[in-house]
Amino acid sequence: MQIKPSDQQVPLLGVSGHAGAGHVHSHLGFIQDDSAGFAVASALIRMAYPANTNILQVTVDAETVEVQTVGGGIGRAMARRGFTPYEVELMQRARGLDGLYSQGVAFNCFGRIYGQGVLEAPVAFQTAVCLAVINTFSQNYPGAVMVSQEGIPNNVGACMGALLDLNGITVAVMAVLNATGGGLGPAEDLEGNVSLAAKGQLMNKIGLDQVPTIVLESKAYVPSVCESLQQDSFWVRFNKEQDNPAVGAALIEAVSKSGLPMMHSDQAYPRDTGEMRKAVCSLSQRIIELGRSLEQCVTSADKVQVIAELALLVSQDAGGVTYMSDELHDIVAGGGLVPGTAAVLSLAVSQSTIEQTKIPEFSSQDAKNYLNITCDALKILASNVQHAQLYLERKQKFIKEHLERLSSV
Repeated sequence: MQIKPSDQQVPLLGVSGHAGAGHVHSHLGFIQDDSAGFAVASALIRMAYPANTNILQVTVDAETVEVQTVGGGIGRAMARRGFTPYEVELMQRARGLDGLYSQGVAFNCFGRIYGQGVLEAPVAFQTAVCLAVINTFSQNYPGAVMVSQEGIPNNVGACMGALLDLNGITVAVMAVLNATGGGLGPAEDLEGNVSLAAKGQLMNKIGLDQVPTIVLESKAYVPSVCESLQQDSFWVRFNKEQDNPAVGAALIEAVSKSGLPMMHSDQAYPRDTGEMRKAVCSLSQRIIELGRSLEQCVTSADKVQVIAELALLVSQDAGGVTYMSDELHDIVAGGGLVPGTAAVLSLAVSQSTIEQTKIPEFSSQDAKNYLNITCDALKILASNVQHAQLYLERKQKFIKEHLERLSSV
């Protein structure tokens, strides 16, 4: 498919993908590379607006890391507890790597990455890498590739969007970095196609908040689903009562056409369940119980065991409750899907893959497969776009005025 800059101002369809800096683990054994959507959306933009996003150099002072790409982009981020000289040395391993694959770059340098303030250095580094990628396009194509901050308190992420022509189909494409200051993460109220704050203003500017949209999500291991998988499989998800079944059907058809392994669900992302609030309360109780256990400990061995369990909860399970505000989750669910507008494409990894890698890593081959599926799904959608547009009326459930306080508190 030929992809070039669009000379039209009103898109027919949309694509959105994000990177959640530090959103690697979640509850119940969930592990992911949450940079997949950002990588694919950025790659789409790069096909129309060529830019070199390989990392040229990494410069670090006591608290701040600066990443510069070959294409001239610069991204900076701070780590709450700073960087050791050894971490500075490790980050030099990033030179020559493609910044589109930001979690993989951090993984390559540090070996592991955890959010929730557990490993701040790699999360801050991932943040700087993504910001450098966005700045690369902004520097090389000012005005054509439009950029904004996230626009919510304590977040330091950014967004870039562009209007592309895919064989005559005008598509609004956005890549988003959701990142918390200090390398803490994750805070992702603006993931998916949530249209709020500065991100929402940019979405409105390129028309992304008005069209049926493919939301590109992570490469993930979800025990309840993946334990029985024999091979990595694309995963199409949406809720037939709440989301956009036409987008979901187009993705299913496109993956089927590719011949790649696939699974799909039209009952994902239930709404108005209070699921996030329940998860917060459940985690809180587990932490309280550990606190009470620690209070009773008198031996060193017992104290170590309790604290080790607490470390697991904070470094892993807590990622499942910190990434989104409770009320917003009730409306857009875990994928950040505005009702009536979208469906999700993600990649589920098999048990054998996670046993080998421990943490999924999104690859350039994965990105090629995502791109082919996404472009085919866009063609399918465009052939009967009126059908997909019918579901947009469900968007009324997304009460912007009610949620706007998220960008001001």
